[in-house]
Amino acid sequence: MSAEQSPIRAVTSLDVTLGTVEVGTLVRTPGDYNAFSFEQSYRALGERPILSLSFRALDGSLRKDPKPEHRSLPAFFANLLPEDKLREAMERHHGEAVRPGNDFDLLVALGGDLPGAVRVTPSGGKPVSETALKLAGKARFSLAGVQMKLSVMKNTGKGTGITLPAGNAEGDYIAKFPSLNLVGLSENEFAMLALSEKLGMEVAERELVDKEEFEGIPPEFNTMAKGRVLLVRRFDRSGIGRVHIEDFAQVFSVQPGLKYTGAGYHNIADVLNRAVSFDAAIEFVRRLALAAVTGNGDMHLKNWSVIYRGDGRKPMLAPAYDVLSTIAYLPGDQFALSLGGAKAFRALTQDRWRNFANRARLPEGAVLKAVAETAATIHDLWPKLPERDVVPKAVLELIDKHMAAMMPVLDPTVGSKS
Repeated sequence: MSAEQSPIRAVTSLDVTLGTVEVGTLVRTPGDYNAFSFEQSYRALGERPILSLSFRALDGSLRKDPKPEHRSLPAFFANLLPEDKLREAMERHHGEAVRPGNDFDLLVALGGDLPGAVRVTPSGGKPVSETALKLAGKARFSLAGVQMKLSVMKNTGKGTGITLPAGNAEGDYIAKFPSLNLVGLSENEFAMLALSEKLGMEVAERELVDKEEFEGIPPEFNTMAKGRVLLVRRFDRSGIGRVHIEDFAQVFSVQPGLKYTGAGYHNIADVLNRAVSFDAAIEFVRRLALAAVTGNGDMHLKNWSVIYRGDGRKPMLAPAYDVLSTIAYLPGDQFALSLGGAKAFRALTQDRWRNFANRARLPEGAVLKAVAETAATIHDLWPKLPERDVVPKAVLELIDKHMAAMMPVLDPTVGSKS
């Protein structure tokens, strides 16, 4: 069956739910416009679970329905889909049903297993059958981002190994596969997650596993790269159901292509301070300091999220993820977003952090203290961290070199402590 004949193309309306709550409807119209509207029942709820902070007005009420988007989904939904190579692989995997580059098609195919607790299903009261959609036996998860990754589950019965979810099962781990070009990428992130945890930051459980432990991986997702796979437990899945999350591209209602330009770090800090807590904003500052010390230049809008635990009405800063040293592969790398008017790591002097604090409406003293203390603690912890031993020597040397250069920039007292 060609994409032109696929029932997926015939789907023009999707019901959007958040957990068990009906939230709204997403439709595509002739001319390739996509529009989202809230259900009146959701608007009428006195205490409603939050779909996105981007839809919430200052007084807590819902904003007007967003304007229709031409040839793309509204930003919240567009950011639920994979990007670049991962998207290309998923489109090839569903090649009989999904037209390349068509957001709505792909959302129909993957809408049952999206990041967070949101689901989309064809409208009409009765979902289109898997057989009709040509989805039986297909991978049907969506993970935001560009790295080759899969939502997987560990077999606990007689069979061993790590596989894709079957039927209505859902993966509770993300498997991040090694890169052909970036040596030791999995080991790099594994060590940085361990460092984050030592710093008292909330991070997901993780382990390094061999590619041989995976079974039944479709060829579209199987890379030729050698090396270990980073297996991370999903924090948007739990034993009692899905947990809602949204990234800051969704919070700021910008399309995925604007994840490097849609806002600055001070904007994220300001939202956290107002919508979550002062402590969350300072924790964000600590994570920024970690990224600066370790040389992580890929902390764009989609690599920061809020999570809605419990009743889904209160955002919290989500656990740290995608923490690694990019400077080990890209010597001239810099921050993904602007901090105090600068992106270059070595330009992140105290004056820049003061500028950031003022833009974020945070006390200068609290910001400078969080940055300096984080840098000093890394200075003490990193050389003795057992997990650093898994990082390839050449990569580790570059990380160490960057850290040594950054310490006096972020904490002028480091030299006197050595």
